[in-house]
Amino acid sequence: MYEKLYGFLEPKWEKYSFAISFLVSILVGVLYFWGWINNIRSVTGNVVTFASIVIGVNGVFLTLVITLQESPAFQRLKDIFPPFQAKLYTCLRDQIITGLVVVLISIIINFLPPSPSPYLSIFGVCIWFYFFVQMFVGSIMSVKLVTDIIIKNFNIPTRSKMK
Repeated sequence: MYEKLYGFLEPKWEKYSFAISFLVSILVGVLYFWGWINNIRSVTGNVVTFASIVIGVNGVFLTLVITLQESPAFQRLKDIFPPFQAKLYTCLRDQIITGLVVVLISIIINFLPPSPSPYLSIFGVCIWFYFFVQMFVGSIMSVKLVTDIIIKNFNIPTRSKMK
């Protein structure tokens, strides 16, 4: 079931990630303006913790991929799926950078006093949530790419035995 859902959502995310994140962040901004979402400042600590985990996991994945780059299994994977390696590196790199941006924006939100203008607050919430959505969905995509390395390596074509 998850594989079908992921197969449907992955190409949409790759093609429209900016638009999806933008629309979700606008929706959160509108809900914040109407007062349906509050306590953004109290959530930033939890988001920093989550972003730190995402940065750490993706850093480990990146180190693992670099270490395994010359392994026979990774070489076969590069032969079978040539664009896979570049996609994996850029996905992991982007997740680390996005996680750092989320941490930075969360720290800035906590340092600044509450804004006297509700429109400025909504703008800040929209920007912060845009990067959060990018990080959250992107981390799902990067975990999927790394697990694809393992799964696709088990699907190695078998050769006939020598007689």
